Amino acid sequence: MYSNLATVCDYADENREIANTVKTVADGTHPLAQVILDRSQNIDLDFVRSVVNRSIFSWEGRHPTPALDEAENFIGTDLDLLSFMVPLVTRGAVIELPTYKSRRPVVKKASERKVGQSRFGQITGLTSNQDVFSFSVRIRDQSVIAKNLETEQETVGAWRNYMLVDCDGRWHDGWNSIVWDPSRAENAFLAQNKLWTSNSVSFKYYVHPNRRQSVFGAPYLLLKMLSNRITDEAKFYRREMQRLEALGFTLPQGEKAEYEAPVSLGSTEKIAVETLEMVLDMPRYRYFYSSVSDSEAGLVEAYHMHKLFTYTLKPLVQFVIRADEAAYFQFGHKTKFVAHWMGQSSWESGYRTPRGRTDWNRMVLSNKTTLRYRIKTVTEEVSAE
Repeated sequence: MYSNLATVCDYADENREIANTVKTVADGTHPLAQVILDRSQNIDLDFVRSVVNRSIFSWEGRHPTPALDEAENFIGTDLDLLSFMVPLVTRGAVIELPTYKSRRPVVKKASERKVGQSRFGQITGLTSNQDVFSFSVRIRDQSVIAKNLETEQETVGAWRNYMLVDCDGRWHDGWNSIVWDPSRAENAFLAQNKLWTSNSVSFKYYVHPNRRQSVFGAPYLLLKMLSNRITDEAKFYRREMQRLEALGFTLPQGEKAEYEAPVSLGSTEKIAVETLEMVLDMPRYRYFYSSVSDSEAGLVEAYHMHKLFTYTLKPLVQFVIRADEAAYFQFGHKTKFVAHWMGQSSWESGYRTPRGRTDWNRMVLSNKTTLRYRIKTVTEEVSAE
């Protein structure tokens, strides 16, 4: 069962200043911030992971409340689902969803067929939606058979994202359990902390209420900076591709997989969803990206780099960002909560950007950096089945 009960707020000491680590990120002097803001510096998967790993997302070192009270009544643990699942991704656990109903419009490809009712495969990632608070698990689903329509060669497995948290930030009711074989360490942790009820673990939260304070931390601010840089660099490589294509260069045959348009099944409907948008206004970038060579090889390089930044690096960073923001949306924004290490800082309501018409809540972090957010309503298309 999902609960949106918040924990007690921490109040700032009037004599305290903003934490030094936050200050160094905000003014751009933090070593990682300096790399992010310098377009001549390389951003690769190792660097992105080093920034992501500064945000603690794990059950290790945690001391969650037991699932049962002293009278053996079920109360549910405060361990959150996403913190438990991130280590499963790290070790490449195989999971099964015995039942699943899609929240998004159902689509089918002519080259694929489903076998059986359950979905199962190795978990390779956790994904988030950049507009609403929806979170999904990504697996190589072994219950799907894919066929090459030209050669008629069949293979087992296809990439699938299965929604765990709905568009509105509540549990998606299209699933009820995830089956997995716990490792020795996972089993010991669950047993020692009395989280097992029979042979299952139940979660009240997908993000812990205390995670609301993360949006004020240096790790979150670095991730927001990095997300902006990744978007900026992806756009650069897209422009490079367009420049070389205009010169007459084309990708080699087979370099880019042909797109197979899926067929939508069933009726759909549009729903209004309340969400939170948080923006980091940050220092300007320094220097410039290096152009690729005017050649076919240059076009291939730009294509691969655009794919890397768009489909690998961006989702990795976005997942943690949106989890932090979901916690603030669920447990912080209604009281304008501010973490104690922010000193006397507070949200300024009704702020508008130059020539802007949208009201924001703004917090000044330095003369170079501000953090702002707003609550808005967006329209999402979902299955009506």
